[in-house]
Amino acid sequence: MTAFLDAANAAGLDGEAGKQAIKAEYRGQVSVRGAASFSGSVDLDEHFKADEPNGNRWDYGVGFTVGDEFALWIEPHPASGSGEVAVMIRKLEWLKAKLQTPDFEDLADLTRAAEAKGEIPFRWLYKGKTSYRTGGKEAKQLAQKGLRLPERSIQVG
Repeated sequence: MTAFLDAANAAGLDGEAGKQAIKAEYRGQVSVRGAASFSGSVDLDEHFKADEPNGNRWDYGVGFTVGDEFALWIEPHPASGSGEVAVMIRKLEWLKAKLQTPDFEDLADLTRAAEAKGEIPFRWLYKGKTSYRTGGKEAKQLAQKGLRLPERSIQVG
């Protein structure tokens, strides 16, 4: 077991090897390079859907190993309008609240490990079109909450 899968287990989540918890349609947008590898993944949205059907749930947690292990949180979501920024912020607030619970303590530690490596741990993945600009109001709103502009792909390593 990896630290990520152990932490997922401790949180009561069903961790999967590599990036298998990410739906196939998004899996190709998340990759590693060099000595980096995937250490596990979880589908938070699927796990909490029954208990929180109306919640703004974050989708995926992914463990990576580049020397030490760390966690990134990836949310595939449309980036087509300014209303999507508000939805993403609500999803991020939901995730951060989970990370503050005792069950998620080990996952929170792995999230802090990502920050220590200079990674932005909360990432917005999109397909299609976006009109958001670096330096624009949306970019500023997201940065205040610890998110960056949406990305077409995420590469770690």
